[in-house]
Amino acid sequence: MNRFLALSVVTVMVGLLLSGLVLAQGWENIRINDDQTQELQNEQQVVVNPTNPLNLVAVWRDFRLGYRQVGYGFTNDGGFTWTNPGLFVDPHYQRDSDPALTVNAEGDFFAMLLAYTGDTGLPNGMLMYRSTDGGQTWEDRGFAIDGVPGVFEDKEFIACDRTGSPFHGRIYMAWTRFYTTDILCVSSGDEGDTWTSERLVSDNSGTQFPTPAVGPDGTLYVAWTDFNDDALKIDRSFDGGLTFGNDIMVNFVANPSAYLNGDISSPAHPAMDIDISGSNYNGRIYIAYLSIANGSSDYDIFIQSSDFQGVIWSAPIRVNDDDFNNGRDQFHPWLTVDNNGAITVIWLDRRHDPSNLRWHCYLSQSFDGGLTWSANQQVSTVESDPNDAKKQAPDPGKGITSVPVMDEADTRAGLIGEYIGIACWDGHATPVWTDTRNGHQDTYGGWMGATAVEDDEPLATTMLRIFPNPALGPTTLHFAVPVDGWVSLKLFDVAGRLVRTLVDRKLRRGSHQFVWNGTDQTGGRVASGAYLVRFEASGAQETRTIILRR
Repeated sequence: MNRFLALSVVTVMVGLLLSGLVLAQGWENIRINDDQTQELQNEQQVVVNPTNPLNLVAVWRDFRLGYRQVGYGFTNDGGFTWTNPGLFVDPHYQRDSDPALTVNAEGDFFAMLLAYTGDTGLPNGMLMYRSTDGGQTWEDRGFAIDGVPGVFEDKEFIACDRTGSPFHGRIYMAWTRFYTTDILCVSSGDEGDTWTSERLVSDNSGTQFPTPAVGPDGTLYVAWTDFNDDALKIDRSFDGGLTFGNDIMVNFVANPSAYLNGDISSPAHPAMDIDISGSNYNGRIYIAYLSIANGSSDYDIFIQSSDFQGVIWSAPIRVNDDDFNNGRDQFHPWLTVDNNGAITVIWLDRRHDPSNLRWHCYLSQSFDGGLTWSANQQVSTVESDPNDAKKQAPDPGKGITSVPVMDEADTRAGLIGEYIGIACWDGHATPVWTDTRNGHQDTYGGWMGATAVEDDEPLATTMLRIFPNPALGPTTLHFAVPVDGWVSLKLFDVAGRLVRTLVDRKLRRGSHQFVWNGTDQTGGRVASGAYLVRFEASGAQETRTIILRR
């Protein structure tokens, strides 16, 4: 029995602007896959290097050969340009799918692939790769699980312990085993040289889509969808993934296997991350998901949080700020918590289409532990249409010449896949999503940076603007970078003592912004009063005053 989500819709306070709609202002969209086929690219994940925030890696499901493989790309300039060397080369199985991605504290990336045969799907396993050079090259680290007779391993996600706990560096993989449909977990403390035996996580079968995350004390959390109870559930391991406790209810969902207009499959999966930044909200668990609120008929994105190791959960907050019950769906949410505790949620959004069919990519951020959320930002500059997402039949007259090895068209685990991805550092978000602006599916990334400024056009004389000021909550610092180069944006008290470094990185020429949530370098709330913001870039310098009122 499907249950509607029992909640009252919360009106989200606007953190960035006073209006509820922010279009794709300042966002540039970059195609990440560079193949010339008309094939499908979807199911993206992206992770930022904690030792070099300008280095990010993305992975996605890639059909450029006519059947499932996994592509990868990397950027060394914060997402403004991407390099797509190609596909992972799996010497063990013909097909790969369902890519997952994580990174350790030392900046090594790990990708997990669902590897399987072409015809029956059996046997199969989960194959891990490691990159120690920022995603440029990858080493086959072998299987976390493989060749179990009579079962199909599915929907794996991974997490790495980046804390100072006794389990530092340990990699966890949670997945669903068919056809028992139980949630299982294995872990490795030596980057894939060896793995533990499989451990049962869920108390009951009928489960799918597990997502793992690690808390600041090294506790492993795994959340998933329970199809029998139409609910999201979570469990914990306090000993490095060796044992788990009893399943804990997070909340009911309207439909655990939502199927949307346009043949879009969007399961009500839990997109989970945990604050390990040391901020005031350190240890808080966040889960984003889609559901239908009481009194509504369309799917929205909701957030819940827990300060009690998943035992007690906050009331749901509706994050998308379009009109309630307007018949427009929001779907495919993903969530991340950055190095300062800022939360970023990404999703696909149909608010602009009265037919509830075409979508844009949207995001919102919270700088106060999920209590309030910024006005929704439209990231994509061109809308996508599910009719363009369908695999094109070969037509040489239109330049479509690819012929798949086997016909998997439109039956490939959802028309556009079942998830997208988001990474964030210092509040700078890098979303990746499935986009059809070219008449077929591609992987696109969003980069918030330069506005459209011609090279010979002088930038505005005023380098730094602050709004709102005085500030009662988060305030946005808009600044213009005169030329490509290193930028410093620092906050001082009136005595000249450094309170926080807001920006210290290379940026491209043009307009940028940073949202300050009223915290210092340690994540603590600063007192009311006057603060000085000093901006420096390529010899230019400017200092302005912020008045903060509590």
